[in-house]
Amino acid sequence: MRNNLKEFISTKNTNPDFDCILLFSGGKDSSYLLYYLAQELNLRVMTFTLVHDFLPKETIQNIENFAARFSKKHINIENKTLSHSGKHFLETWINQPDEASLITLCTGCRMGLVKPVIENALKEKINVVVAAHTPFEDTSYKISLVNYPRGKKGFIYFALGYLRLLIRNPSLLSDIKTFIHQLEEFHYYKNKDNIFKNAGIEYIKPFYTDIEFDEHKVIKKLKELNWIKSSSTTKTSIWRSDCNMYAIRHYFYNQVGGYNESKEYYGNLLLNNKISEEYFNEQSNINYAKEEIMDLLTNLELSESSLNKYQDFLGKYANADVPYPSCSSCQRIP
Repeated sequence: MRNNLKEFISTKNTNPDFDCILLFSGGKDSSYLLYYLAQELNLRVMTFTLVHDFLPKETIQNIENFAARFSKKHINIENKTLSHSGKHFLETWINQPDEASLITLCTGCRMGLVKPVIENALKEKINVVVAAHTPFEDTSYKISLVNYPRGKKGFIYFALGYLRLLIRNPSLLSDIKTFIHQLEEFHYYKNKDNIFKNAGIEYIKPFYTDIEFDEHKVIKKLKELNWIKSSSTTKTSIWRSDCNMYAIRHYFYNQVGGYNESKEYYGNLLLNNKISEEYFNEQSNINYAKEEIMDLLTNLELSESSLNKYQDFLGKYANADVPYPSCSSCQRIP
C-alpha cells in the first residue's frame, strides 16, 4: 500500500481547479470513496456518472445527495449503449437460457467506463481518473464461462465459446448494432489500461493500492451519511445496489448455474479474513424472489412474448428443487 494517496494524486494532477475525476455509480463503494476523497483527504473531486435505464430510484437519490455534498462538479452521461444492448439481450437471452450468455446483459457497461470517461476527462482537462473497484469483486469467472471447451483458457477458446452461444441462440445476433457494441467493448475491456495511458490519463484504483478495504467500516459510514440501500438487492446484502441489471443477472446465474454472484464477492472477503463465516452465510445465501425479478423485467417494458417466456421459466425453475437441465453445478439436485 502507498502511504499517501493525496500526495500521489497531487503529483500526477495537472488541473488547477480539480484534483481528480471519480467514476461515481451511487453504489456503496463509490459513495464511500467520494466521501473519503472529499472529506478525509480534502481533495477537489469531480464526479462522473453513467446514466442508463437500469438505475434504481434509490441509486439516483444517492447520486444526487452525495454529489451535492461532496463533489465540486458532477457530470451525468447517458449510456445509450447499455440501455439499448441490455434490453436487446434481455429480450433474446430467454430464448435459450444459458449461464455463459448472461455476460451479454451488461454490454455497454464496461465500454462506458472507458470511452466516455476518457472523452470527458480530456474535455475537462483532468488527467487523474479514480475508480472504486475492489480486489474482491472478481468478474473473470464470467468470461471463463463463455470459453469452450469449458475449463480451457485463451482467446481462441473464448471465441469458440461465443460462436457456440450464437449457434445455440441465433437471436442474440438479431440486432447488429449490439454485436458491434460487443466487439468494441471487448477491445476496451482488454486494453483499458493502455487506452488510459495512451490518452495521458492516470487511472487509479485506491482500494487496490492505497486504502485497506473494510466492508464493515464502509457500511457503518454510509449509514451515518444516510446512504439509501436499493430495493433491487437481497434482503440483507447492500452489495451491487447500483444497477437493477445486477439483480436480474444475479438471479439467473443462481437459477441456471446453481450459484449466485454475491457468493463470489463475499467468498473472496472471507478467504481474505475480511469478514466472519457467519457474516458470509448471512449475506450470500439469500436469493431474489421470482416476483421481484418479474417486476423488474415488466418495468423495463420488454415485449409480451419475452415476458411470457420469462414467466414460464420462473414457473418451472424458480424457488423449487427442480434444477435447470444444463445446471451441472446446481446444489438443489436431490
